[in-house]
Amino acid sequence: MSLLGLFDIGKSAIFANQTALNAISNNIANVNTPGYSRQDVVLETTRGVQIRGDYLGRGVQIAGIRRHYDKFIHLQIIGQNQSYGRSYSLDQGLSHVEQIFNEAKELGLSNSLQDYFNAWQGVATNPEGQPQRITLLQKAKALIQNAKQIERDVTDTLKNVNDEIANVVDKVNTITSQLVQLNEKIVQVEAGKTDQQASYLRDQRDQLLNDLAEQIDYTWFEDDNGYLTIMIGGKSLVTPEKAYQLSTSVDIEGNRSVTFGGEDLTSLFEKGRLGGNIDVRDDIKTDTLTSLRKLIASIIKETNSLHSSGYGLDGSTNNDFFDPLQIYTLDYSSGGYITSATVTDPSALTLDEYDIKFIDASNYEVNNKRTGALVTSGSYTAGNPIDFDGIQAVVDGSPAAGDSFVISPLKGVIENFNIAITDTQKIAASSSDLTLPGDNTNALNIFQLSQSGISDLSGATFEGYYSGIVSSVGVNSKAAADSLTYDNNLLFELQKKREELSGVSLDEEAANLIRYQRSFEAGARILKITDELMDMIIQL
Repeated sequence: MSLLGLFDIGKSAIFANQTALNAISNNIANVNTPGYSRQDVVLETTRGVQIRGDYLGRGVQIAGIRRHYDKFIHLQIIGQNQSYGRSYSLDQGLSHVEQIFNEAKELGLSNSLQDYFNAWQGVATNPEGQPQRITLLQKAKALIQNAKQIERDVTDTLKNVNDEIANVVDKVNTITSQLVQLNEKIVQVEAGKTDQQASYLRDQRDQLLNDLAEQIDYTWFEDDNGYLTIMIGGKSLVTPEKAYQLSTSVDIEGNRSVTFGGEDLTSLFEKGRLGGNIDVRDDIKTDTLTSLRKLIASIIKETNSLHSSGYGLDGSTNNDFFDPLQIYTLDYSSGGYITSATVTDPSALTLDEYDIKFIDASNYEVNNKRTGALVTSGSYTAGNPIDFDGIQAVVDGSPAAGDSFVISPLKGVIENFNIAITDTQKIAASSSDLTLPGDNTNALNIFQLSQSGISDLSGATFEGYYSGIVSSVGVNSKAAADSLTYDNNLLFELQKKREELSGVSLDEEAANLIRYQRSFEAGARILKITDELMDMIIQL
């Protein structure tokens, strides 16, 4: 090797260590950048020159830039982000519902329910007294107002959850569009470079995958070219060519569903904020709200049943205390429709919801939506009534196979919850017109409803059934809070584990900075000494 070879060795040392210093400086600059993976320069000896049968190195060269990354940890973080997103949505929704039923702050229905039945006891104590009758109407109005306020608050929560579902879908579409752009950039940078990766672009893509995981659950894989494909329910959401957009639609009940290419995929989402919002919406609607409506419907049914059999001070009878129960319907059919739905026998009402489903154009089945049990079935004739459990429904038109009609005595029960009488003389405290005006039997019977098991409420008392609603809400909210704490802690530990491998340690980088600085200075020293040697040779 000639003396000039020293210049090449010194130059390689300067360039290699300069690149290493750049990598370290970049690490230090990104110490607080979310998702950043530490980089370092991989150095190797350049191909040696043969001297007397042996090889002598000719300096150093850069073998590549190494990105500190562990795919297994990343997969765990993605999975945990999905669990965390679901727990977060459940906690947000259920904690809000818990506040609506906060009996500790007297925000619930318990006090007004007790006051209402105590007012009937007051009438029973003095059946001729006008103050007691006026108080009864006031307490009944207070019960109505509280029930309506609670329902409004719960339905507002449902609306907010449905709006959040749309917001999550918008976020998902934004993220997937960015992933497609990064896909293309990564492939362009890495094209033909089997030993190098676009580290900073991959960090950005990994961070987007984490963000996406917090929104929805998905599966993904990367092909040999570096393209990322994301799947949901066996359908490609992101491909090497494009990102497909999710969308939402609202049904006649106000529920927002998630669609993909016109197909409803709502049931596929179980994790992430989307899955959590779908779960909390279904829980509030089918459990909390339905139970609250069933409680009020039962109060109306039982009160009216006894009150209509009693007599007022004016001798009148057969008067409902509350507005009678009505039947509400929803048509899931393009050719058929319900022309009427009425209560034919209030005592036969089960206060459950029903589904009239057409097996084909000529035959139908009526199923109890709560139990799934078959109630009745028959052949369809347009305009003919369908009778079951104290309800008569008339379907007309041309329903097709798969069409269904929801029959509900609950849906609008609180919205239309009102007192039917305004004249205190018509409050039926007496059980017979022969014992007027001092008979209190009927008023006492209505008061005793508060202490009796109600068959429509599975044998529970009104207060016990309501306490069950409150307890269920509290238990679910506590479970959601505990799940959020657990998932948050586990996610923190996984991120901590990632930081141990991929994160930037300022102490370590400072030590490396000094080490490569010294190597750079040594390379420069080689050049200086070589230059001095060349001057000496020239002067000989």
